[in-house]
Amino acid sequence: MDRSAFLTILILAIVVFGIFSVVFKNRKRQFFKSILLAVFIAPVIYFLIVSVLILSATRERSRDFDAAIWQANARTENGTGNYEMVDDLIDSRLLIDRDSSEVREILGSPELKDQKQKFWQYYTGTSTGFGFVDHQLIVKFAHNKVIVLEHIRQQD
Repeated sequence: MDRSAFLTILILAIVVFGIFSVVFKNRKRQFFKSILLAVFIAPVIYFLIVSVLILSATRERSRDFDAAIWQANARTENGTGNYEMVDDLIDSRLLIDRDSSEVREILGSPELKDQKQKFWQYYTGTSTGFGFVDHQLIVKFAHNKVIVLEHIRQQD
């Protein structure tokens, strides 16, 4: 354990000790009980705080799909923020069984069209956390109808 983690746990232990010494104020062996509880509870509190911080830093943001916001973001240099709507777009099945002109109307023009493989690719932005993740939406067609949407995440 590094020095900063030790100092943080020590400070938490002192605070917990103070709280329990007030709680056990008029009881026998208050000092012993307070020390014992502080030694066991302070590391638990420390690891809970660290876990919450890690989860909040790595959690991928999401929001409901909105075609107007999507197209406004797509007109920016790198389509930032659209990755937040990709999972909702896939879950809602909004594009399934639509033709290519309807998809273009909803999402705008794709960055990449592959006529041979019959898919379109939209760059949807970069998310952060512990590292950067590039996001793409892949729209696959069969007989000019959307059959599958995929959310591709590429770690840097």
